[in-house]
Amino acid sequence: MGIVEPTLPGGFKDYLPEDMIPRQRLFDGIRTVFERFGFVPLDTPCVERAEILTGGDAEFQKQIFYVSQPGGEKETTALRFDLTVPLARVVASYGDKIQRPFRRYQIGRLWRGERQQAGRYREFAQCDADIVGVSSMRADAEIIALMDALMTELGFKKFLIRINNRKILNGLSSYASFDQEKINIVIRIIDKLDKQDWGDIEKELIEKALLDSKQIEKIKKFTGIKSENQEDILKTLESLFNGVSIAQEGISELREIMNYLDAMGVSRSSWMFDLSVARGLGYYTGPVFETQLLDLKEIGSVFSGGRYDDLVSRFSKQHVPAVGASLGIDRLFSAMETLGLVEKKRGVVQALVLNFEPKAEMRVLQVVSVLRKKGINSALYQGQENTLKGQLSFAVKEEIPFVVIIGEEELSENLVLTKNLATREQTKETLDECIERIVRG
Repeated sequence: MGIVEPTLPGGFKDYLPEDMIPRQRLFDGIRTVFERFGFVPLDTPCVERAEILTGGDAEFQKQIFYVSQPGGEKETTALRFDLTVPLARVVASYGDKIQRPFRRYQIGRLWRGERQQAGRYREFAQCDADIVGVSSMRADAEIIALMDALMTELGFKKFLIRINNRKILNGLSSYASFDQEKINIVIRIIDKLDKQDWGDIEKELIEKALLDSKQIEKIKKFTGIKSENQEDILKTLESLFNGVSIAQEGISELREIMNYLDAMGVSRSSWMFDLSVARGLGYYTGPVFETQLLDLKEIGSVFSGGRYDDLVSRFSKQHVPAVGASLGIDRLFSAMETLGLVEKKRGVVQALVLNFEPKAEMRVLQVVSVLRKKGINSALYQGQENTLKGQLSFAVKEEIPFVVIIGEEELSENLVLTKNLATREQTKETLDECIERIVRG
């Protein structure tokens, strides 16, 4: 048989150890913050019934990967494209078995059959946190506080959580005098404001939403409302949407969120009301939010979400309020690399026990076992090099901090030689002293 070319399909990527080690630490850090806020882990299958993912919508737009069933099974299944829809299915499926409020987080891989772009893959990792069963804006404020805490914990100094409300956006048809049927098209176009200039947005509003110049001018005035003072933005909106009840409800919710964030000590330098934030997904029903890195605005939102009170009712007669946010790991990790927040490492070994003296073969096995029992990441050299120099060279290339050397002399004295490869200091000592030195670093 000929050799099969070892290449991946487009839009997929291998992660070698130097990438996986910092990525894994990123996951661990995210998990720590989620649990600090009282969220519990949940996992769901990668494959769902296609009807679950599409919501039974014949005009569903996302490009999803369908899964071939063995044995010609008729049920159509597909790989999940987000973690929110599976959560809604779980809540509907398990009913009273899940006590509410339910604070869940999930870390998992997703698949979207989109066109491959730089830094955008068809398989990617995402982390979600959601509060299910709470209609109060306290839950929305907690999600925003979580976003703020996590971004700070990961080392980001300059970020901004931009907040809006779909209820205000839904009031645009009354304010700008266009048919309510066009509202979803208008919202999707407005959602591109962080990527396109107003000229392009105006062109789309004319061509796709069929709005006239007066209607477009009103939308421009709305999206242009800005102020350093968040109360001023709310007051302007109240005046602008006078008599539009759905928008007034959204404004009131934003005021509640503002007050709750202040009470929780979330700095106003971390967030702002931004009326251009729309979030393209149709299941959002209230507040929506996006996190922007101020030093890398071009990469778009890295941590976003909102309230989706009607999603569970797709799968059940229950009305279950919910709010949450999603963190895209690949985009975030790329940003962290660009900003110098990622420490690349080739391995996780703290100490390599060298193995070049035949007489010490049993002793080195004993030593590496003791190091592991003491919680030190340890490995025994088992490569082709059989000289001290060759094994030391391997340790240096692998960026291992310490090596433990047992030659004939150390064996006879029941000691070890501990070498710090960064400082090149080496000390002959007992194994207990060696362990203390490695733990100290």
